[in-house]
Amino acid sequence: MNDWPFVDYQEPARPPAGPRLALVGEAPGAEEVRQGIPFAGRSGKLLNEALHAAGIERDRCLVANVFRRQPPGNKVGHFFASRARARKEGFAIAERWGAFGTSDWVIDAFASDLDHLERTLRAYAPAVLVALGRTPLWALTGENGITRLRGQVLPCRLVPGAVVVPTYHPSFILRGQARELPTMIADLKMAAARLSAG
Repeated sequence: MNDWPFVDYQEPARPPAGPRLALVGEAPGAEEVRQGIPFAGRSGKLLNEALHAAGIERDRCLVANVFRRQPPGNKVGHFFASRARARKEGFAIAERWGAFGTSDWVIDAFASDLDHLERTLRAYAPAVLVALGRTPLWALTGENGITRLRGQVLPCRLVPGAVVVPTYHPSFILRGQARELPTMIADLKMAAARLSAG
């Protein structure tokens, strides 16, 4: 785990005046590790196109990931384990973050990334956050079920008073779900409208 590629790019730039928007993904992929910036590869290109279609300027947003390491095979499941697996393999789980899905918990070795995300978001003070996929939905709200909850407005557990609009991760759309791109753009428009409404 300690030898997984690490990217520390979440420190916020100087926040723009007015209400702020944060976009939160899952974990860096190979191109993000190479460039040291979030959403730099194919997913980033699609995200940029969707943001443009929604009228959102990416450079006026904080763009971050829940985890700062690239997991093997880009599978975020490597950050989580059941209690039984944790006991069997001899590592701790961080129960304070709540269950991911029905029986998995974040492995304690990665809980510092959630702490880092919380500090980063509180420093940036976004009014609205977009959860790009299942993992950020869970990290930002404690909820599970991206298909059921996408497009809703939920309270953020990491930033008091902020709200979260969950939507699909761009990689989901790239993996044969192109029909969901208009849905993702509609969700981003909802986040922009919520930001404008203040």
